[in-house]
Amino acid sequence: MEKRLGVTEARDQLSDIVDQVQHKGDAYILSRHGKPAAAVVPIEVYENWRHQRRILFDTVRKIQQANVDIDPEQVFQDVLQAQSATRTAQK
Repeated sequence: MEKRLGVTEARDQLSDIVDQVQHKGDAYILSRHGKPAAAVVPIEVYENWRHQRRILFDTVRKIQQANVDIDPEQVFQDVLQAQSATRTAQK
């Protein structure tokens, strides 16, 4: 379950927040001046995010290296076309 708290309130309840995140899988969005400022999520969620991010950036680097001599505008058009085809196939 996702909950929202102000930073000051979260500071006062930090131990309880960590317990709920660790043992119940809850997530917290912490706000400062009414605007979201940070998230407290289970460590598994954070580690998965880091792993997926690493894969994404490795893939981007490989694509960049494989396409050094190709016009960036053509690559962009190819990406848009592939994106459109994928969305059509998912319907």
